[in-house]
This record gives sequence, structure tokens and C-alpha cells, in this order.
Amino acid sequence: MSHRISIRRAALAALLAGSLLAAMLSASAGAATPRAGYYNGTTSQLNVADPGDAAEAGSIGFKVFKYGSFNGTVRKVLSVNAKTQLTCASGEVRQDRYLVYIIMGGQINKYGKFRYSGNGFSMRGRFVTRTTAKGTFSRTVGDCKAENVSWTATRITSGLPLP
Repeated sequence: MSHRISIRRAALAALLAGSLLAAMLSASAGAATPRAGYYNGTTSQLNVADPGDAAEAGSIGFKVFKYGSFNGTVRKVLSVNAKTQLTCASGEVRQDRYLVYIIMGGQINKYGKFRYSGNGFSMRGRFVTRTTAKGTFSRTVGDCKAENVSWTATRITSGLPLP
């Protein structure tokens, strides 16, 4: 009879260890699953609109949209806006604003990673928490460009962002 008890204890211990491991994996995956809403942040660039003005950080913003499908809940980046400085081949520096609404693409995978590319703009990002994302973007307009500009954005909870 004592032999059966030890087998039961081993089976119970294995069951508890398996459920604990499953809980830890789902908790770590949940940290990268973003919340729907508007995200705003700053870039690594410093923008100067006029030579006499003080430098201000570039900005990036995007909206995460959540909807249901046959495959379960889907999250995607619905719109992106960015303000940055482009450096031209002639040495001229230009201010640039970019805004796009993404119809196809922009899906956020189960690891919290996403990317978008179109019209001279490419963006890669990853959600490090449910409300914070980090990444890089590049922008090209003619012979002017900004490459591998890093950014960090957090979810905003009050009001709509102004582009």
C-alpha cells in the first residue's frame, strides 16, 4: 500500500510542476501582449525647426487595435505617425511628418513583435510590457533619409494624441 502512495505523490508532484510551468509561460507571454489604445513616444533624434530654436526630440505615435477572428483575438497596428529630421545628399536637413493608416498588415505576433513597411517608411517594434514598446524606423523621401532611428513609446490613457 505504501508503494501506491509514493506513485500518487510522484504523479501529483509532476502535475503541480507542469501546471506551474504552464502558468509561468502564460504570464511571460501575457507581458508582451499589448493593450489596445494609443501609444506615443520620443525618438533618438533631436529636431531643430529653426536655427534659433531649442532642440526637441522627434516623436512617434501609433494605435493598437484589437478584434476577434476565427483564429482568436488579433492585435494589429492600425495607424502610425512620426516626426523626424531627414538629412539630404546635399547636406540640407529637413523636418518630416509621416502619417499612414494601415489597412492590410501591421499584425502583432504572439511575442509582441510587429513591423510595417510602405511609402518610404519602415518600422519595427516589440512590446516589452503590455503598455511599452521599443523599436526602430527609417524614412526616405527622394535623396533625403533618416535611418535606424530608435524610439520608445508608452500607452496614453487621457485624450486623443495630436499628430
